[in-house]
Amino acid sequence: MSGGARSGASGSMSFGASEVLHLQSRAYPLHHRSPVSSLELVAVPGHGELRPVVGGLRSLAYNPDTTIEMDLTGMVGPAISLPGTEIVACHARILTAGTVLVVYALRHEADLRRMALHDLDALDATVNQALREADAPILTAVLAAAVASGLVQGIALRPDLALTGAGSPIDRQSARYNCHFVTRDPPWAADARVPALISGPDCRILLPYTYAWDRDPATPLHDLLTMTEPTDIAVAQQSLLVGALVAGRWVLADLAHGHPETTDVHAFRRFLDGLWADFHHLDGYRIESTQAHRASYLSARQVIGLDDTQERADKLLGYVSNSLLAASSQRAEALDARLNRVAAALTVVSAASFGLDIAVFVLPQVSLATKLGVVTGLLGMAVCCLLAVVLPRTPRRVARRRIPAPRAAADDERIFVPHGR
Repeated sequence: MSGGARSGASGSMSFGASEVLHLQSRAYPLHHRSPVSSLELVAVPGHGELRPVVGGLRSLAYNPDTTIEMDLTGMVGPAISLPGTEIVACHARILTAGTVLVVYALRHEADLRRMALHDLDALDATVNQALREADAPILTAVLAAAVASGLVQGIALRPDLALTGAGSPIDRQSARYNCHFVTRDPPWAADARVPALISGPDCRILLPYTYAWDRDPATPLHDLLTMTEPTDIAVAQQSLLVGALVAGRWVLADLAHGHPETTDVHAFRRFLDGLWADFHHLDGYRIESTQAHRASYLSARQVIGLDDTQERADKLLGYVSNSLLAASSQRAEALDARLNRVAAALTVVSAASFGLDIAVFVLPQVSLATKLGVVTGLLGMAVCCLLAVVLPRTPRRVARRRIPAPRAAADDERIFVPHGR
């Protein structure tokens, strides 16, 4: 499962530091259904064809979960150039629980084993940013082709992505990624601020989202993906929660600017249903996985603060739910007021018609001028009543109060998170 081309280098470039394999596992939240009954070739316009195959989460001990695996190396390798870096492989894993993992296997010309931890982290962040910018159109085309072929169905996107229509379904703002350095006897010590945790075998947590694995980097990629599954499941859950936070902020901003009619409440509800269903599907990993992988998973979710993110998402989405209910109530009151004005207008029109009938019956022998005067007067009264009933009342002006300038906010508390996560 390897391939691709050397990027940004001549054929004479020597990747002497190949004893370190650099893996980046990027998680995209994408709530969907993926049938695996028939897997046909997926034609990606302008990029070739993909052959999806059925795989699975091999670190599960109970109730195996299937995946759909696609090798993107042939598409990504020729299109992306990274000076001093070789793209060994690019692999996409479509999980049952509404998440797509895009995994890059990289080798660098620089000797990573001689780098200090902060330099290693900076290199990883730079490479990830370059890859995210370069592969965005490719991943968008692949996803569009997968949807068109029926490989991915029933997508429920974030409300701001779903309503724009022309926006890319690749939710880059919510995506999170893990960094893995695979080498024999890793030389890097964990950062002093990382809590001492008992992780799985061969796993050392260097920084949040950054791991060193004591394994031969020549190990087949599918075995390495199984090794990193626990930490990648944790980052997939984090990406789902970040998507919930982004969606909640988007809805609140829309409500705060007084445009509740643009918020599709039902689309937002479907999005949240898919989000929590997928999150708790992945959360079952803690009781479904093997003992060794479970230790890595629990350690990873503690270091990245997954439980804290879940608590924040619960609070924010609860507040959003209350705001949506209030906005719905306000719209219902406005609609009732409109219906009441329409009913009053119909009553006025009926009364005017009844008044004309009475005038014709009571004054049959009067002159034409008198009839015209009565009819004109009744019609004028009806029009005035209609205007008074139908036109909305202008609210009374409220005296402006001088709002004191807010005091300068204190400096934000620095949060210990490495670059680019």
